[in-house]
Amino acid sequence: MNKPRMTLIVSVAIPMASLVALAAVPAGAAPPQEADGSPGAEAAVTMTVGTHNVLRGKAEYRPFADVIGWQEVQDPQDRERLRKKLGGYGHFMPGKNPARQVPISWRKDTFEFVKGAAELTHKGEAKVTPNRYVVWAVLKHKKTNKRLVAMNTHFISGAWNKHPNRQARWLTHAEKLRKTVGNLHQKHPDLPIFLVGDFNRRKALKLPAGVDYIRVEGVKGVPIDQSYATGSVNNSKVKRLQKFGSDHHAYRFTATF
Repeated sequence: MNKPRMTLIVSVAIPMASLVALAAVPAGAAPPQEADGSPGAEAAVTMTVGTHNVLRGKAEYRPFADVIGWQEVQDPQDRERLRKKLGGYGHFMPGKNPARQVPISWRKDTFEFVKGAAELTHKGEAKVTPNRYVVWAVLKHKKTNKRLVAMNTHFISGAWNKHPNRQARWLTHAEKLRKTVGNLHQKHPDLPIFLVGDFNRRKALKLPAGVDYIRVEGVKGVPIDQSYATGSVNNSKVKRLQKFGSDHHAYRFTATF
């Protein structure tokens, strides 16, 4: 008689364990789900990133992306016009004037500024070039608390048209940019990096930390206005937009991380 009794006890013990686990879940409760519907998944951020060289401040300022890197926002009045035209945006304009010409803007209802800096790439020369910088900002997405690094820069022009001094400056700028990307990745290894700017060369840069060039839809080759993103980011191709009064097109891509 002992054997049947032991079998009965084991067969009851398993359902009882399941009942104990189920008792911890409130009646009618569903497993936790995130925005994509998968249990326990982290909510994703989908955003647009843009770049526009605004012709020494003369072009129209358009709110064409969630995060925008501008080049040639030349004078204080141009920066004031940017603030007025994009009232719903925050702006990182570093203290030194040449660096303030390459500001970063973001939608205030979507992101908040965490910190930022301007890294000198090379010094300028009268009637040749101002000091050149890489400007970066860490932004936090308000709904998810996810953070990202936005970067913006503007290389010297004419470096690849038989100007050895300009070419040396361009190469110094590129090396400093690589170093800045690497340092930011080292300090913030989990954050995606988005880089835009006027590179003044029709060739993509090789950058560290898996930050890759993004092709422009319907455009052969590489334009001088370029966009890059961390390879783990799911992004669209870059779209070429209107010039909005500039001699450069504006560019925009969509990214999800």
